Amino acid sequence: MIMTPLVIPMMVSGTWVGKLSVIFNMKSICYYWMVFVMLLSPIYGDDVSSGDRPVGLSPSFRLIGNYQLNSKIRVERGKTTPVVISPMKYKVYSDGIEVRLYYQISGEYDFITYQIYRSDGIGVSRESGEIDLVAGVQALNQSSGLIRQLSITGKSFTMVNVPPRSHRVIITRAFALKSSPSTANDPSPGR
Repeated sequence: MIMTPLVIPMMVSGTWVGKLSVIFNMKSICYYWMVFVMLLSPIYGDDVSSGDRPVGLSPSFRLIGNYQLNSKIRVERGKTTPVVISPMKYKVYSDGIEVRLYYQISGEYDFITYQIYRSDGIGVSRESGEIDLVAGVQALNQSSGLIRQLSITGKSFTMVNVPPRSHRVIITRAFALKSSPSTANDPSPGR
């Protein structure tokens, strides 16, 4: 017989019925807890579609999506200049407090960590000029004087880099790949 702290006081009181009811309640509580955890594991567990998960990434981070670099422009003195880009794919993970933007260089993953400062949606403009609020987060990274601001939705992300002591701003835009879990259940066409 297993002697738990809840069973010992019942034995002292001398009621075997009380002891059995405590054991039964403990088993039923454990049973319900296990069922609850098993039901949530597909939501919060490892993503099957995430492919190769970066080594050392905490299990609390879930895949937001896979993104393909689309464009990069430099804004300087009121003029925009396209920047030559090489094809780059990003894997974006989040734990609700920070966002990690992973990219692969020479077969190894590297990442930039952003602290989330807004999670109540992103304003996206329509062609008509109206602004819609879509699900997304905004995050910030400051390192070595470089300020990076990230706005990310299930369909795309925009990163704005402001180098130190510069009047130049670099804007990077990437779109979600079709196999991303964040766009898999989205019936709306296009980006």
